[in-house]
Amino acid sequence: MSSQKLPNPVKAWSKQADLGETLHLFLEYAPSAFAITRGPSHTVVYANSAFRSLAGTPLRPGFPLLDILLPEAGARIRTLLDRALANSEVLHDRFVGSLPRGNDYWSCTIWPFCHSATEPAGLVVELQRSAHRTSSPAILREVTERLLLVALEGADAAERAQSALTRSNFMSEAGRLLAASLDTSVTRSTVAGISLPVIGAWCIVDLIEADGSTTRLSMIHPDPRKQELLRELARDWQPERGDPFGAPAMSLGSPPLVIDHDVEAALEVAAHSSQNLQVLHELEITSLLTVPMVIGNRLIGALTFLTDSPGRHYSSEDIQLAQGLAERSAEALESARSYEEALLLRGEAEDATQSRMRFLGNISHELRTPLNAIMGYIDLMAEEIHGPVTPAQRNDLARIRLNHGHLLNLVNELLSFVRAGAPRTNTITALPANDALARAFGLIENMLARKGLRYRSESCDATVIALGDPERVTQILVNLLANAVKFTPKGGQITTRCEAVEDWVFIRVIDDGIGIDASKLDAIFEPFIQVDPGPAGDSGIGLGLAISRELARTMDGNLTVQSKPGEGSCFTLSLPRMRTRKLAESRQLA
Repeated sequence: MSSQKLPNPVKAWSKQADLGETLHLFLEYAPSAFAITRGPSHTVVYANSAFRSLAGTPLRPGFPLLDILLPEAGARIRTLLDRALANSEVLHDRFVGSLPRGNDYWSCTIWPFCHSATEPAGLVVELQRSAHRTSSPAILREVTERLLLVALEGADAAERAQSALTRSNFMSEAGRLLAASLDTSVTRSTVAGISLPVIGAWCIVDLIEADGSTTRLSMIHPDPRKQELLRELARDWQPERGDPFGAPAMSLGSPPLVIDHDVEAALEVAAHSSQNLQVLHELEITSLLTVPMVIGNRLIGALTFLTDSPGRHYSSEDIQLAQGLAERSAEALESARSYEEALLLRGEAEDATQSRMRFLGNISHELRTPLNAIMGYIDLMAEEIHGPVTPAQRNDLARIRLNHGHLLNLVNELLSFVRAGAPRTNTITALPANDALARAFGLIENMLARKGLRYRSESCDATVIALGDPERVTQILVNLLANAVKFTPKGGQITTRCEAVEDWVFIRVIDDGIGIDASKLDAIFEPFIQVDPGPAGDSGIGLGLAISRELARTMDGNLTVQSKPGEGSCFTLSLPRMRTRKLAESRQLA
């Protein structure tokens, strides 16, 4: 017989109990009256046709068994059902009494069927006439019990799988919403609106601020009518020490807190006023669950989930889900706080930098005027306009001139750095690397000679052509060569090398000087950073490399370094390469 040909009552019960067609046919037309109940309220989840015919009213799935019996019979069978369920006990041929339909007296046999030895899944109830009982064969009872157990276990497994999928999807969506913004106010609003996938559930969020105070965020209820109550409650309802739930009830390492039996007492303590208590009563809260929010070893707040569903208690799955939400909420809030703090620090640093730049620009400009005057007087004295100058005096004037030049270089370096806050290049053009190195070498040749250093140029010919601003490239190379002279001991060697690789030209300045520790290779490109004054105690203000790297990047290049202490350093200026063919084409067009 196909499922389409089954009587309508059989189809209805089959759909509810999720049992197989064969089992239903077997039970539906069995001569004995059978019913299956579940839970302490003994709700009927299945009744065969023989059982349904005994009821005085139409039966439907989910109908309490006791409601179909006369009061006297209902009282007797309740006791039997409670006993069988509590003790997993089989009760044979127990007298029940009269049923609503007919004048016969009835007895019943009740037996539990279990998922395990101690946990009944439900009860099977068989009704028999007391005077003329027709007992089912033992094999019927055994087959029935086994079929019922398998079917109900399958239904439970399907329900658990669906519940797990629902929780997984819920957590995925909650994580996406919480990670959507790094704005603190937006993140707090998102956290305030989270809830568990439980009917009527809503959330209270308590945050522990940096100063140790506790703030309760705006509360959001899925029911618009109750949302109005929450707005009224939010005016003066804040967490206080000693509250039985929320952040005051949590400490580092606290387990989740469930309140479902003494809710009224907990609300009376936490309300803090009769007006608040009245509003809390109108919210019809029946159960509370508080979980802590923790970052590292720091408690940052708590989530309290509340429901107004009668008889609805938070399960272990609900608690695990709440803990997962608390973890994700804490991470989102901490990320937003860290980001906001970083922005604040960045703003403060930028303000400080701007103030320093203005100061340096002003003082550098003011220093140039007296320095120029000093140089003028040195020239007048050297030309003996006011009288002859002795050889010793000329030596002194030379020393003054040298120190004047050094001081003027420092002032110019300061001015260059201030102006390089937004570095500019003049003209980007084809620039042979060997020409750029020759020009830079001519400017520092005297420095090399005075210190007794050797200079060597390698692998650099006219075919290696870069794209750059000639003046800026010269400025960078002079700075690199001057640093190499400064940090290379007397008798050492400075080598320059250039090469073209694919779309890039690399110009390298190599020395065999004191080298740089690996931990400081990034720091040397920061403004005002000097790693070492050099073997001769030469000092600057630590701006040359910072300016040089910024200039290189404005030309779409870069400045990098490789170095080891005691083995020297290699600074590499990389610039975009102009291909020889493109250069020829550009000349033809010109």
